[in-house]
Amino acid sequence: MKPGRTRIEASTATTMTIDGTTHLAFAGTNFLGLAHHPDVHEAVRATLATCGLSASASRETSGNFAAHERLEESLAEVLGGEAALLVPDGWLANVALFEAFAGEIRCTILDADSHPALWHAARQIDGRLLDYGSGDLMRAHALADRYVDEHMVIATDGVFPRQGRYAELGQLLRMLPPTGLCVVDDSHGLGLIGTGGRGTAHGHGLRDPRIVITASLAKSLGATGGVIAGSAATIERVRRRSETYAGTTPIPPAVAAGAVAALDVLIREPARVERLKANASSLNRLLRRLDLRPPGHTVPQVHLPVDEALGQTLIEHLERAGIFVPFRGYGGGAARPIIAVNAEHKAADLTRLEEALREGLEA
Repeated sequence: MKPGRTRIEASTATTMTIDGTTHLAFAGTNFLGLAHHPDVHEAVRATLATCGLSASASRETSGNFAAHERLEESLAEVLGGEAALLVPDGWLANVALFEAFAGEIRCTILDADSHPALWHAARQIDGRLLDYGSGDLMRAHALADRYVDEHMVIATDGVFPRQGRYAELGQLLRMLPPTGLCVVDDSHGLGLIGTGGRGTAHGHGLRDPRIVITASLAKSLGATGGVIAGSAATIERVRRRSETYAGTTPIPPAVAAGAVAALDVLIREPARVERLKANASSLNRLLRRLDLRPPGHTVPQVHLPVDEALGQTLIEHLERAGIFVPFRGYGGGAARPIIAVNAEHKAADLTRLEEALREGLEA
């Protein structure tokens, strides 16, 4: 298998069918297996029958369905915000948020490892853009003191999967002036951090109107779309001032209903989050046994720290063993195997993965 796009014909939570052959899969971000949960599928089918495939218009004209509003209410409750707003994609959640404050944000301080969506969004508006390094809190504090401003933003991911670290959200919040914003892209924190997977802010015990959460619904919730959650005033501002929100067609009502069902499962089945954490721990242990140096914190998705040639060898052995793992590079860098576990993987699946990886390393 070479780096690039793979055509997938069918999937379950733990398998993918490629060229007519079903592989055990350690891929993607359906971390809780909710994309294939029967309650989610039933909600999608029922809403598809009553609302059709597409919302067919902007939320602000004739594309606002009850399922969209129910999902926003559920997301606000889970994420701890006063309100929430749906947008078509997780990337666009960051764009829409910054767009709503264009002309007023005079300084944005970002973690160097933040998702490209945060960097892209911050670059779209006027204002100073400052990099405080990879979790360098001393540098972040120095920058915040130097450029303190009533319209300052500190932006970070909640969980950094490639680096295997979590944001020190409480410390970042203490650097922020009273009228600033702390923007947290929690795409990888939702479903993993906090009681019942309620996210990074919940995991830190923080409820503060300055915190604004953005997230993709395509990861732990197994749906699609993006969300912004925060104070009622912030959400209303985005709704009124963001063309990215107002000028786009929302996710299909059936997908919104499926995401509501996924959130219901998340709330009533906290053991699902614990299974994900247990499998992530097992993955990290097996990679340590193979001297593949996984990241420091336990995360369910690991970019193997190997060169492209060894990565190619490992991928070929995995493929022969009937295991699918993506192999690609980001930002023009070398391709690497990207291994992901979810809550539905069994111990036998991880054993099979370890044996195939060991065989590839010994080849």
